[in-house]
Amino acid sequence: MTAAPSRDATGDDDPFAVFGGLGPQLGLMLLLAAIAVMVVWLSRRAGKGPRGRGKRRPGWADPEWRAQVEALRAAPTSIAAAKPGDVCVIATLSSAPLSLGGPPERACVWRNGMGADAATAIGAELVFVADDTGRAALEHLERARVIAPPESAPDRRGADRGARGGSERSRRVAALYLGDRVEICARFDVDRAGDDPDPRNLVYGTLGAEGPVEVRVIERPAPLSAPPPENVDVPAEGPPP
Repeated sequence: MTAAPSRDATGDDDPFAVFGGLGPQLGLMLLLAAIAVMVVWLSRRAGKGPRGRGKRRPGWADPEWRAQVEALRAAPTSIAAAKPGDVCVIATLSSAPLSLGGPPERACVWRNGMGADAATAIGAELVFVADDTGRAALEHLERARVIAPPESAPDRRGADRGARGGSERSRRVAALYLGDRVEICARFDVDRAGDDPDPRNLVYGTLGAEGPVEVRVIERPAPLSAPPPENVDVPAEGPPP
């Protein structure tokens, strides 16, 4: 009577026995799969890298747009008379539902370091601008090219070093504030809103919903005077002694 072959002899207990006939083909398949995964990962990383570092050239740096800005500046339009398309309007930053802080009438609506990449700018999502004919909504201010007077602001890193025995330093920044009279070059879309009998109170459209945006400060009101400290008596003005 012939003895039954053992399980070890048949290889039934070997978990890799099913791959026995593949040989080098299995290794080649695994290598190709690994390469495919690596290519996908690298392509996604390359696609995200420039955007995260802010190296993509913004729309307002395009040579065609730069030439368009010069042409628009030569023929500015009022808000009420603006037509759909690229326009240049001269208006005042009048109000914003949300701001970056400051007194309501002079709140900051955009800020960035001088010479910093546009990707580091922060701005209010929506700002209303007004001229003598009406109002318009300005969108995407955070991605705009802004030309504004430089100013000094405390450097928090310097302040931290000062707390450890160093000296506090200032850094140069630029900002936009409510009350600034500005020149805006952007695409205008008609979108009238409001029913006020005074046409100057109506919203005639939106600036910057699409395409590049450029804002240049023309005039800035004097800073608001600081209020007197609390619990301090301020003498009334009287005749000189």
